Amino acid sequence: MIIYETITFLGGQLTLFKQDDALVFVSLADDGDGVADFKSFYPTVDVIADNVPEVALFKHYAAGEAIDWRQLKINYLSGTKFQREVWQAMHNMIPHEYLTYAELAQRANHPTAIRAVASAIGKNPLTIINACHRILPKSGGIGQYRYGSHIKAELLALDRVKI
Repeated sequence: MIIYETITFLGGQLTLFKQDDALVFVSLADDGDGVADFKSFYPTVDVIADNVPEVALFKHYAAGEAIDWRQLKINYLSGTKFQREVWQAMHNMIPHEYLTYAELAQRANHPTAIRAVASAIGKNPLTIINACHRILPKSGGIGQYRYGSHIKAELLALDRVKI
């Protein structure tokens, strides 16, 4: 069974999904419908509203506290071996660290697969926890983000990343 809880977050909503003792999905859906966002990834998986204690960490994070997301137990409901390697490389980033797409490709042991790494980043089910918002273009700027560049900029500010 997968449970979820939704909280107010950065002027919108964050919905956190958990199965057993591991977090499996984080949604920042701009329409506030985290369940629909989850279902776009996993259409056949049922969810039920319940308390997810880890939401407290996201409240602390939104209040400006540094959080080491590596401490959380996570699991992936799907994903190729390649995607999981990219996601794990993001998950292993130290707090306040940022990388270019090429640097992440190197860390994921796929140094020549930069475009494929970028595609895997876009399918990251654990946004914030796997720090996809801290992957930046080598050419500068903040790049794209599934939930919008304004949310990415806010997350980078919370992480105190200088761009």
